[in-house]
Amino acid sequence: MDKNQAYKLSRDFLDLEIGLFTQKQVKELQGLMQFHSEMYYEKDESVISDGQYDELLKKLQLLEVHFDMDDILGESVWSELKQSSFMKVKHSRPMISLDNTYNADELRDFDTRIKRILKTDAILPYTLEFKFDGLGIELVYNEWVLEKAITRGNWVEWEDVTENIMQIKNIPKTIGKPGIFEVRGEVVMPISSFERLNKMALEEWEKIFSNPRNAASGSLRVLDISITKKRDLKYLAYDVSDFSAYSWWKYSSMIYELEHLWFEISSYFPECQDISEVISSIESIWDIKKTIDFEIDGLVIKLNDISLWGKIWFTEHHPRYAIAYKFPAEIVTTVLESVQHSVGRTGSITPVANLEPVNIWWAIIRRATLHNYDETQKLWVRIGDSIFLKRAGEVIPKVISVASSAWWEEILPPSTCPSCWEEVLKDESKVRYYCPNSYRCPAQMREKLAFAVGKQWFNIDWFGEKQAEVFYKLGFIEKFWDIFRLKNYRDEILALEWFQEKSVNKLLEAIENVRNTDIVTFLKALWIPGVGKKTAKTLWKVISSLESEILSWNWDLEQLQALPDIGPEVALSVVDFFTQQSDIAQDLLSVLNIEFPDTSSLPETQGRFTWKKVCITGSFEWYKRDELAEILEQQGWEFMGSVSAKTDFLLAWEKAGSKLKKAQELWVEILSLEDFLREM
Repeated sequence: MDKNQAYKLSRDFLDLEIGLFTQKQVKELQGLMQFHSEMYYEKDESVISDGQYDELLKKLQLLEVHFDMDDILGESVWSELKQSSFMKVKHSRPMISLDNTYNADELRDFDTRIKRILKTDAILPYTLEFKFDGLGIELVYNEWVLEKAITRGNWVEWEDVTENIMQIKNIPKTIGKPGIFEVRGEVVMPISSFERLNKMALEEWEKIFSNPRNAASGSLRVLDISITKKRDLKYLAYDVSDFSAYSWWKYSSMIYELEHLWFEISSYFPECQDISEVISSIESIWDIKKTIDFEIDGLVIKLNDISLWGKIWFTEHHPRYAIAYKFPAEIVTTVLESVQHSVGRTGSITPVANLEPVNIWWAIIRRATLHNYDETQKLWVRIGDSIFLKRAGEVIPKVISVASSAWWEEILPPSTCPSCWEEVLKDESKVRYYCPNSYRCPAQMREKLAFAVGKQWFNIDWFGEKQAEVFYKLGFIEKFWDIFRLKNYRDEILALEWFQEKSVNKLLEAIENVRNTDIVTFLKALWIPGVGKKTAKTLWKVISSLESEILSWNWDLEQLQALPDIGPEVALSVVDFFTQQSDIAQDLLSVLNIEFPDTSSLPETQGRFTWKKVCITGSFEWYKRDELAEILEQQGWEFMGSVSAKTDFLLAWEKAGSKLKKAQELWVEILSLEDFLREM
């Protein structure tokens, strides 16, 4: 069976209702699950997503019982790793997997089962922790020293990966425990490290990993330990092998002792009084999930009373005192059916994948971003391929890798713009393909118009993207500055069935309210490549009047490049615009009333803080953050939203968070509010 056949068969079995399976198909499903297991554990590859694998496995378990199969594989699917180069060793206690739950009712059933086994109605305490999506590893310490590291394997025996594990920096090589001490945990790769690894692989045209779990496993299970060393893996501990040999009576005590021994543990570890508190905690986990740099596919719930574990014990396949709560799948597989070439407001043309509809996080996804044409080549993705698709939370879905290739049609940039048929150009210094017809391309003008009425620009009340689209299609607006001539079409707008006189009056009044605008907004509205709010603020400080500096532009490249934050490309864009497209500035000036700040009030350019970059963190009793940012900019400082190596100062006050820590790591000068006000 090859990957394409496995993918097709998997999709067929996922779609087939469980009551329609024949015994022959169940045997085929057993073989399919063995194939997926070997791909996952032996080759660190996946043909289907983890969620789809779980769904097929659950079907297989039910079908094997229904057909009373002699060979039961659904509870023990694993790879024997016949091709492994690592030595096989045995676990002192099987490293069995957890059973899964997917909703609150199943969690309550879990609590009920434990109470039934214990023959009690007492309230039972639980703990919650992240379920990391990595590679299970047992560390064996002998007389304080790390002696051996072995993978989870087939629950009883697996591979000795000691040399590779020794390369992971956060694993303590010696601990304060005599005798034999066996710690269990998960090797994971941080999301940031995974993204860097795949980015480098794309640039070098090397293999990319479909998810951090496969990347962690592939980085650990290599014979060249230097590869493991540079892959930035982490180990997170969650158990010991022989819990009954120690005096802990609470699971939380075991975990805190592991932390005391310098093992890294789950940063999320609430102790819950009962199953209801567990369910409440799970319902509030989503904001926390966004803040961590690791892939987690769920939460682990464990009975916090270790003294009861021995009474509850295990099934053949999982412990009864613990269970996993699985999150909805963020990564799924589907088919890339076709590609649409999308034209953005700056003319950039990007490939958008049209997909076989698939459900992720309770949403039906039909389209996904492919980023750019260079990336489609590096991913080796083609029309007709089975692909891995990721949607984390509310983020736009993106294609991350190929599951199996159909080798149909290559995805290439169009030679002409799909909107205006202008010849498409390639930005030689970047990966961008673009349509140069900035002000006559319908697709660009629609996007420019929608952006112009939004919060990032003129912020016109009662004017949204839908209205902008309607007015453009009807010809009321051809260029975005025609917004300010829309009053000429008042009667035509009123004739449209979904517009009432009151709403039209409010719309036209809102447009008039933004006709008086500042020079920064005007400069942004010219759509000069590279000129956003930040660069526009730099430019207005050297413009003294409309006639002398805008309509009769006399700044050259050298003068512009001498200004802060204006490089050669932006300088060239500015000069090209004002020398070749000044009529656009004239058109916009004809409908706007531009307000110029008094440049004489600006600070001297040789002042200590002029042009310096500053970031703000913490809570300020007498000031809002926006007010402080405005004061900074008035004084010639440049406000930054985050701390980086380019930051000159951090203004920090009460409840300063991660920005303060990062600033200290980068040796950025810290200012208190008193320091700041004194300097002002």
